[in-house]
Amino acid sequence: MLQYRDLKNVLRELGVKRSEPTIAHISAALIPHVKGGAQTVLGAVLASIDNILTPSFTYKTMLVPEVGPDDNLLEYGSGRLENLNASIYTPDLPADFEDCAISEAFRHYPDVKRSSHPMLSFVGLGLDAALNAQSATNPYAHIQYLQGKNASVLLAGKGPAALFALHLCEMESGRKQFVRWAMSEEGVKECLHYPGCSQGFHKIIFHLKDKVKQTLLNDQHWYAFSLDALIEVATRLLQEDPYALLCNDLHCVSCNLVRKDIRQKGM
Repeated sequence: MLQYRDLKNVLRELGVKRSEPTIAHISAALIPHVKGGAQTVLGAVLASIDNILTPSFTYKTMLVPEVGPDDNLLEYGSGRLENLNASIYTPDLPADFEDCAISEAFRHYPDVKRSSHPMLSFVGLGLDAALNAQSATNPYAHIQYLQGKNASVLLAGKGPAALFALHLCEMESGRKQFVRWAMSEEGVKECLHYPGCSQGFHKIIFHLKDKVKQTLLNDQHWYAFSLDALIEVATRLLQEDPYALLCNDLHCVSCNLVRKDIRQKGM
């Protein structure tokens, strides 16, 4: 059973600095292996980092319209019954993404704030300006806000597929993304630049080279690196090879739509 000090030691080994704002992706799979569970994990992270953001996605707010743009990974008209049960996004709506247990525990901490994106919100401590920047029209604005501010990224037991910041690089490179619709307190919102498949993101670790620190804890990989380095390396990679970071599944509809779009644009 892992102890608080084991988590502190691995964060120290990764060179995590208290003063650096950090986007943290923390695996709920840690909880059964840590004495004290989620509270111990969060305690170790918050004792090592003052200002932090973490995902708090709410897919249950999504609506499927009757019509919409082509090649959008939606079967229009298929949500007539499900739409009736869609939740309205509020800051208190529980997250419902696959690995949300740590994020949900963090959301209830004192002074933790949440962004307003109805599907892809983040929760954070001490980073209100970044959270306020995120919107339905730009789900990556909080990451853009942190650029040039010595921000870091932490993957605690999570693989590179969790790297939401790489979708910003895709958007800025002109790569195809998608449109979704979600319920908010102001009514239905159109959510632009919705991300596609991230199963090819593991390839970025090779390209980061010595810019990434990594270690193993209970056979789970932990990574830490600079946000600016991640965006710089990924942006250059996508400029050199527009097909980079797509997954290798020949049946992946999302990545195949991106490949089709790249060919049509002559990128």
